Amino acid sequence: MNAEPRISLAIVDDHHLVLDGLGTWVVSNAPDLDLVISADSWARLIHDPAFPPDVVIMDYQLAEPISIEARLGLCRAAGCTVVVMSALDDDDTVQRILSAGAAAFVAKSRPAAEVIGAARAAAGGADAPAGILSSFDDDRFTPTELEMLNLYADGNSPVEVALQLSAKPADVRRALDRFRARYRREGRPADDRESLIRRAAEDGYLT
Repeated sequence: MNAEPRISLAIVDDHHLVLDGLGTWVVSNAPDLDLVISADSWARLIHDPAFPPDVVIMDYQLAEPISIEARLGLCRAAGCTVVVMSALDDDDTVQRILSAGAAAFVAKSRPAAEVIGAARAAAGGADAPAGILSSFDDDRFTPTELEMLNLYADGNSPVEVALQLSAKPADVRRALDRFRARYRREGRPADDRESLIRRAAEDGYLT
């Protein structure tokens, strides 16, 4: 019988205590994960020969002046799923992280097992631990995202939605991607406009 493929994992944090501790925990307790990158900076992550891995666990507050939106955008374009961890866990910060495209947010006060559980869930290998804030959670869709969805369902393009809400087209597309990601995770794909509208109507998101 063939063994299940291992999930390739990168950890990036500019605090070596966190980086070493989480890496050691993975090696000792997570045989299904293959820690291929342990980086103390954004630059070392993306220039590592093993980039892109399946999942990146990333600190929100890296020293480099690169926005979380830019970092997550590059990772997603490369095919990585990202779990963001931070000592900051206020609502605005968490919403910014999830809206930027993170699969999940984990507060640094949580145990290592929960961080790794979120990584497994992000890779599609398990359910997220209780209390982990995920981009797939119903209560993480903001009123603005729901308004974007409704305007899109009314026949507007992402650019037209953005103009009506004084937003960026990329923000609209990101919101729609979050809805689609949730439906893919549930086994209810909504990859085109018609199916997304149908799913949203089924779940009561359309007003």
